[in-house]
Amino acid sequence: MKCNQDPNLELSTSRKIIIFFIGTFESMLFGGAVFGWPQLVHVLKVEGLYSDLCGAPVTFNHPPFVPENQTLLSHQAFVPNNHTLQRNFILSTPFNTSRCNSFNRTYEISSSHAVGVEKCDPQDQRFALIYTVTICCYSIPGILVGYLLHHAGLRVTRISGGTMLSLGFLLLGIATKESPHWLFPAMILLALGGNQIRMSVMQFGDLFPAHRATAITLLSGMYAASAALFLIFQFTANMEIDRAHVCWFLAALSSLTVFLSFLMPVHHIPNKEQEAGGSNVSQNTQPLARSLWTASSMLHQLWFFVNLFAVNNYQQTYNVWITSSSCSVNEAGLYSMLFSYSNLITVFISPMGGAFTDYMVKKAGKTPNELDKRVKEVQASFWPLLVTTISTVAMYASILFYHPAAIYVSLIAMIVARPCIIAVSTAYVRIRFPGDHFNRLLGIYGTVTSVLLFLQYPHFMLAQKMYYIAHGLTLAILAISFMNPIHLLFTPLMRHAIAIRDEVSEDDLLALKTQNGEYRSPTRA
Repeated sequence: MKCNQDPNLELSTSRKIIIFFIGTFESMLFGGAVFGWPQLVHVLKVEGLYSDLCGAPVTFNHPPFVPENQTLLSHQAFVPNNHTLQRNFILSTPFNTSRCNSFNRTYEISSSHAVGVEKCDPQDQRFALIYTVTICCYSIPGILVGYLLHHAGLRVTRISGGTMLSLGFLLLGIATKESPHWLFPAMILLALGGNQIRMSVMQFGDLFPAHRATAITLLSGMYAASAALFLIFQFTANMEIDRAHVCWFLAALSSLTVFLSFLMPVHHIPNKEQEAGGSNVSQNTQPLARSLWTASSMLHQLWFFVNLFAVNNYQQTYNVWITSSSCSVNEAGLYSMLFSYSNLITVFISPMGGAFTDYMVKKAGKTPNELDKRVKEVQASFWPLLVTTISTVAMYASILFYHPAAIYVSLIAMIVARPCIIAVSTAYVRIRFPGDHFNRLLGIYGTVTSVLLFLQYPHFMLAQKMYYIAHGLTLAILAISFMNPIHLLFTPLMRHAIAIRDEVSEDDLLALKTQNGEYRSPTRA
């Protein structure tokens, strides 16, 4: 499709600020709302969606009390003599009954099943399946979105994403205990629309070239904060406001994305540095395969998948984990709310990796020769990638322990890991590969990762039977992903990669001196 945007388009400073603010706001609200699944599924369980899978309800005059030294047994519940229990009710044993008994706490069983310390495997499996499909739909079309941005442009992509978000919230409002099947298409549309919005705002980092890494990590990291959006359902439920009414409001709010798209350039954000030729942009368009089939690209694809797989497994397991670690409905609800509050804090964490990368890139500008300078620019992503990986390992390892302390540790680690996986990855791709490949590479990495994320559901099923073995395998693969940041330290490898990327011989770059930290266009080999 031919670009119909004025090639000499220039944006005023005020328009740049407005566009960047809009992108930040949209990413913070809708870019990754589906990742707030642990909060949403808690609300849906309280409402009783798919509770019919758990068998017949329990009839109590008041919540049952488990005396000291008395524990709940698998598939049965302790009930005082003056209460009745239908025998086909499915209830599994809490893992942490010893802690609860030591506090002489009351085990609560809700009328909708599987809330608090209850466990209903069929219900958990259905929610796990919905979340797996949702996450896969989030980025599987990423390659199509990348090409849509590249060919159809910014405005078309944003209008498409905003429309899907609005429809998704409308269907989420329709989903009820009597009609839970609407939850599937609702989550799929929210995933598709949210990813289109997230990928659309990525190029807004080109509005401020001197601070590109900071801008990109801020924009991409904001999507992590959007996971707290579903917290609104728990607050409104306490205020006795119908979830459907909240969904109508969110549908109207997300529809603003369509109208705000007309404030944006038609096709893309003008990038004068790319047009003039920069240190990481070739004047001649290179084939995408030259970037895609490099060692850096392969290692980054592995790193991106494994870390996202770990985060999504953590989020998918979170509700079951806190259920097994809690002694009451209120305690489980507290951990659910803390998950959303933690996602709000990620707003302040995501820009740090970009700010550090920008600092290292600026510091690299003082390097005497051009080749070493460009190598150090790429190596600027080493520490952000390493810290992100360590945080992901700490977060995921915590679910091996059924204790409140482990929950708090995991949330602290998640505050760093969750926003930085996307944010740091995006900044790294923008620095490491030619700018012309940026949108398409993001789309390909996202699509490949999402296809592989279908493994989440069989992993969840395996974890129900062999909990520690399933999660131990994920930790082992996470250890392998450390190769991605570590390979950046091999300077000879990076020198060769830079020469190929920029289509310049290493000797020509070594002979080229920098002047005041400014880029100089080398002679093509």
